[in-house]
Amino acid sequence: MQKLDKVSTEDRQIIDLEALGFEFVKVLGSYNYRQMNKSLDMHVHENMIEICFLEKGSQYYHIQGEDYRINGGDLLLTFPGEEHGTKSFPEERGRLFWFIMEVPDKNRRLLNLTRKDTKLLMESFMSLKSNRKFKGSDRLKHDLNAIYRICKYPISGLDKIKITNLLLHFLLNVLEFGNKHSNQIISKEIADICIFIKNNLNESFPLEHLAQLCNLSLSHFKYKFKKEMGYSPSDYILRQKIEKSKEQLRIKTNSIQDVAYNLAFSSSSYFATVFKRYTGESPSSYLLSNGNGLKS
Repeated sequence: MQKLDKVSTEDRQIIDLEALGFEFVKVLGSYNYRQMNKSLDMHVHENMIEICFLEKGSQYYHIQGEDYRINGGDLLLTFPGEEHGTKSFPEERGRLFWFIMEVPDKNRRLLNLTRKDTKLLMESFMSLKSNRKFKGSDRLKHDLNAIYRICKYPISGLDKIKITNLLLHFLLNVLEFGNKHSNQIISKEIADICIFIKNNLNESFPLEHLAQLCNLSLSHFKYKFKKEMGYSPSDYILRQKIEKSKEQLRIKTNSIQDVAYNLAFSSSSYFATVFKRYTGESPSSYLLSNGNGLKS
């Protein structure tokens, strides 16, 4: 289990809600990156639920072996004991909020709710486990920004009541959006094509061919894929290839040119360009940072 980050920096503002006296409510954080940052290591929060709300930008996450792409306005939930992070992909430009709360023990209370209402709230969140990604709205941003404004100064008793109400409003809105979009699932066609891509990363993927495999027109395929996966088929393919390239670069007998060829890039220079776009560093730098030396 990774210790919760409670240290603010110039780009990351974190409120230690637990230190302010909110039992079972841990942290509210936000970042506003103007350039790509380092990757978020894979980690686990035992007995905690994490809610991420991306106000603007785009971000890749890996949760329990599954890939997720969120865009501005999206919510993404992580549940107790689930391994999550960005793997070796960077945290990208944009503004993101995250909120972490502990699941209360039996007969304990959250945010001044009754024990019965606390149990109902937790059960309602756990019911979203099969639909962890969905659209939110600016209502969420307004509540979270209001909490940040209050916490700029030492909080009073009345301020704590205001924060309690804002947090409850935020959580109820998350549930509302999650239930509203509970019928949004990845179709069999798109799920199957994702498996096909992962199993054939040594090939090039003309989108027309992928569309044919789904029995869809090219325009409908691109629309359906982005709607269900959160990113375009081309973006998904390149990200999968770059993730695979990292595994291959860690094998000492592979050179950068070998890896580019193995993954059907048109040239090692194009591979290097794509690699840096998605990781923030060149293949050469990646090799050096992983102790394999420079192999071109």
